[in-house]
Amino acid sequence: MSAPTICFGHRTAFQMLRTTDPAAFAVLRGSACRPPEQAPLVGELERAIEKLQTAHPGILVESPAHVLVSSAAGRRPSRACRAHVCTSQLQGRALLRLGGGVAVGAAALALAHAAAQEEGMIALLRLVYEACGTYQTRLTGVPDAYRVKPLVSVRAIADFAMRNPSLRGSRRLADVLRYAADGSASARETQNALVLGMPMMHGGLGLGIPRMNYEVKASPTARALTGKSSFRCDLCWPEAKLDVEYQSRKCHEGEEMRISDSRRTNALLSMGWTVIGITNDELNSVVATDAIAETIRRHLGKRTPVRVSHYHERKLKLRRQLGLPIGYDDLRCT
Repeated sequence: MSAPTICFGHRTAFQMLRTTDPAAFAVLRGSACRPPEQAPLVGELERAIEKLQTAHPGILVESPAHVLVSSAAGRRPSRACRAHVCTSQLQGRALLRLGGGVAVGAAALALAHAAAQEEGMIALLRLVYEACGTYQTRLTGVPDAYRVKPLVSVRAIADFAMRNPSLRGSRRLADVLRYAADGSASARETQNALVLGMPMMHGGLGLGIPRMNYEVKASPTARALTGKSSFRCDLCWPEAKLDVEYQSRKCHEGEEMRISDSRRTNALLSMGWTVIGITNDELNSVVATDAIAETIRRHLGKRTPVRVSHYHERKLKLRRQLGLPIGYDDLRCT
């Protein structure tokens, strides 16, 4: 394969990966796995995007487009694109060919570049959870949507970072993966996981990062109760048979959903599981979240950890970084 003449990266890579059929991409290998030396001219870029939009209806490339170049001298600043220098000889699944001399940075590469730019660990983790999850938001430059395919897995990111240790941002990306998980189904589930699971030194409640949307096979009794062969647990600690369900208004309102939730809970209880719910309002309340965390802590058999210095400030900082309220107001009556 020949080297690409245009290579999209950063935010634009996320947009294109989210809005293009995965089957359209082919992995670049060897000497071809390197961005071009120069950024495209405005006309060249516009023609390339027009061809992509014809070949792949629905593909999203917002202006200015972010492109990768292998030489600082080839940036060519313009109104149409922002060029980012990537001099490393990339290894593994780093660049994906999309046809017509166009390549796109793989999700792991885009995350490494984000890691080099993001100042905060939590902002980077939110991006990782979204890339490894089944939802999308404007964090990755696309409209909100659910039940989408993950762009990458935590294991694949770790493998990429190991193969590209000299890539700027790679080490920082690898460091945050200890707090990452595959399979989050929404930004609110991600907020739950990080608030409950992050260590207290980072402002979390120190319960350990849960498995997200973990599949539990139904027993014959549970299957008879629900007609289902398995259950998905939003935030799960499998070794403790603990399922923490985020009860969003959208997915848990109405009589039909209440009946379904009740049957599901009873089925899991019949299998020896514990089910704890956390509502939207409870997640928004510091007091309620803390109380639920203590219930989880007791079930997990965890001791109340030794408080770190300035823990209250750390906790409120984490909530701010996640976009959660920091007040101690009473829960709204609903």
